[in-house]
Amino acid sequence: MARIPEDLVDSIRSQADIVDIVSDYVTLRRSGKNYLGLCPFHDEKTPSFSVNPERQIFHCFGCGKGGNVFTFLMEHENVTFVEAVHHIARRLNITIPDTNREHEAGSEAESLARVTRFAALFFHERLLEAGRDSIVRRYAEQRGLSEQTIKSFGLGYAPDSWNDLLNAARKQGIGTDLLVKAGLAKAGEQRTYDAFRKRLIFPIQAPSGRVVGFGGRALSDEDQPKYLNSPESPIYRKSQVLYGLYQARESLRRQGRALVVEGYMDLLGLHEQGIQGVVALCGTALTREQARLLARYGQQAYLVYDSDQAGVRATWRAIEPLVESGLWTRVVRLPENHDPDSYVREHGPDGFMKLVEQADSPADFMGYHANLQASGERDEVFRTLAGLIRNTSNLVHREMYREEAERRFPALQGLLASELRHPGRSGRSGRSDGQSGSRGPGTDPRDRQAVPGAAARDGGERVERDLVQLMLSDRTIAELVEGQLEPHDFKYPLYRRIVEKCLAGLGDGGSYDLAGLIDTFGDDEAVRVITELINTSDSGVNLEQRARDHIVRIKQKRLKESMARLMEQIKQMETGGRSDELNDAMATYMELKQQEKVLLQSARGG
Repeated sequence: MARIPEDLVDSIRSQADIVDIVSDYVTLRRSGKNYLGLCPFHDEKTPSFSVNPERQIFHCFGCGKGGNVFTFLMEHENVTFVEAVHHIARRLNITIPDTNREHEAGSEAESLARVTRFAALFFHERLLEAGRDSIVRRYAEQRGLSEQTIKSFGLGYAPDSWNDLLNAARKQGIGTDLLVKAGLAKAGEQRTYDAFRKRLIFPIQAPSGRVVGFGGRALSDEDQPKYLNSPESPIYRKSQVLYGLYQARESLRRQGRALVVEGYMDLLGLHEQGIQGVVALCGTALTREQARLLARYGQQAYLVYDSDQAGVRATWRAIEPLVESGLWTRVVRLPENHDPDSYVREHGPDGFMKLVEQADSPADFMGYHANLQASGERDEVFRTLAGLIRNTSNLVHREMYREEAERRFPALQGLLASELRHPGRSGRSGRSDGQSGSRGPGTDPRDRQAVPGAAARDGGERVERDLVQLMLSDRTIAELVEGQLEPHDFKYPLYRRIVEKCLAGLGDGGSYDLAGLIDTFGDDEAVRVITELINTSDSGVNLEQRARDHIVRIKQKRLKESMARLMEQIKQMETGGRSDELNDAMATYMELKQQEKVLLQSARGG
């Protein structure tokens, strides 16, 4: 990729707010000087993902990932450094000079993202240009889609043509192979042709807003299937994306509640009626990954699926991942022959929200739809409820679900009491480390070690680590170290590399940019340790004196190592009868001893 000027990269990084950027993906809550949330890089129930707004870095004490705002986007969105810089620049309305990046080879993910971005704009412009009498405009009007909704969700139109998108892409230098890989074109035996034709297009966006895939709704009954979805690709995993999440993020954080619907039009119909905080599936059953994604933005989930048998079965399957993710889960029961869109059109937003307020508990939902007279179904309901209650990650929710289940099914009291006394029967640990209740031993981020094997860390490594941590926390200490030690005085290679970068970053007195320092490392382990040290640094007193003590100990250790090596040489000289060298060696040894004495006297103020 073409290079972006370094000073422009520094400017973009300095203007970006990492808390703001990360909040697009993770619900963060203030905790002292930092922000905490559930890590987006691994599955967890107790927040261990920390963002430091002062230093503009993040670190997860669970999986160890860390870095700055660029690193976060690269890890989360699977993009290159250049694309991460461009993403933040667009967000900040900063113009990056043309670097011919559109025509240069990049990563496969970045190339596909460029293709989907182009296609989304192509489809959207075709819809905006369509006349009022066109088939797509008539359909949009019939479904009550306003111009504002069309623009807010970037809705588009795939014309009734075999090659409109292919031809437009070719003019932009986009290869057919990328269109096929992105699911926008299909390669037939005789020719390649547009995959979406004569359809209303729904761009599917990642939480960052990047378009990763598309859904297409047929505009006439003879066109099948009714809904056509992009296949999976390096940038699109259906099980990890929720339609409308990008637009719903702020509402989810504000309300703490998500309404989960099955389809694109269900979501848009509710949006048109002013109902916010709605997300939709992308042609799949609700997955654990999607449930965990929702849990980063809110605390409650309301399932609002169609009232037909398929909708009931899908609702039944969706309850488990939501409950296990720690979301307080309710089920909105729609009247027969209704879906969310049709119900809100008929009864308005107030009528719809009244149903939400009356939502069923999982126990009530299962009791309503199961045939409890049939022993097989009754046993299945009991087993399902017992499993849900046992496996929920939230202690408070567990007790409330239990009370609801026993109220609905009094016969469950004995079974649930037994299950909760012996939670390991299902093969799970039964450990609950949800956000409610206190943390167990060893779950506090500061209890975790910085590097593998740290429990066995020797005193020398501990001193070097602590001094590096002080350097990272305070520029004046880094300047103190610069005047007292050389990087080679640090025995451990990892800390030596960090010190070298820190000292180089002091420059000519400018800002001590630790977030920028991270970009200079091609070493994930160093970045992980840097971000952990910054996030676990304290604001205690006598930081400079502590640093001086560490410097003395490092100097003393180096002197002792030099004296030990010299003593070995002296012994060899004595054995070998090299008396001419012996006197010089002894003089050097005594000089080192004197240096150690002076060093310790100065440390004691003597």
